[in-house]
Amino acid sequence: MRSITAKPFDPDMQNLLSEIDNGYHAVELSKKDKSELPAEIYLIEEEAELVGYAVIWEYKNGKLLIDKAEKDYFDKEDKYLEKDFYIDIKNKTDIILIEVLDILRPFEGKGYAKFFMNYLKEKYPKKKMYVYTIHKSRNFWFKQDFAVLGTTNWVTFN
Repeated sequence: MRSITAKPFDPDMQNLLSEIDNGYHAVELSKKDKSELPAEIYLIEEEAELVGYAVIWEYKNGKLLIDKAEKDYFDKEDKYLEKDFYIDIKNKTDIILIEVLDILRPFEGKGYAKFFMNYLKEKYPKKKMYVYTIHKSRNFWFKQDFAVLGTTNWVTFN
């Protein structure tokens, strides 16, 4: 049976991620400083076997997401290209940033990412969700009813 479990994002979890060689962000997450990680990570499992993981951030206001975006996603010289993001986010409240949604390579294409998104939409029905996309994942987000935010790489739901 498929399940999603929130686990503490602690050194033990980072150690587990460091051992994953068929994920996209596992090694990167395993090396981050505790201050760069949320309190929890979501594990996506099938019959107690890890098939994926997700990292989300909850923000009470848009300013906090802007701060993270400027630190982690925007080049200082190219911030002006993100004006649609700033306009959309600045007055928002109750925001979810989906920073990572990784399905391990052997389990891709089997509906696990969609399963997680349905869980997230049910858990946070009224919250605005944001994802900074890469080109190859955009179709997935469109299938989840996310829309492009202006002329940026950001997609949004709700």
